[in-house]
Amino acid sequence: MTIKCTPEELAIIEAKAEVYTVKQIASSLKRRGYHRSTNAIALRLNSNGYSVRPTLDNYSCKEIAQVLNLSLSTVCF
Repeated sequence: MTIKCTPEELAIIEAKAEVYTVKQIASSLKRRGYHRSTNAIALRLNSNGYSVRPTLDNYSCKEIAQVLNLSLSTVCF
């Protein structure tokens, strides 16, 4: 059974998605009392169109797709 993220958790993940690694986001959530695995965070980021690849941390999949005139699914998968 999965536990849904609270709006506050989602806001934290969204705010840190383009700058921090999945591990750093997990640590930040843990300091605030939320316990999410790095895998759960990666899945959430991916479903929101963000990359979890270290070389692309500063760009979302959506931004890359727009610049390259590709579909979002092509860039994310």
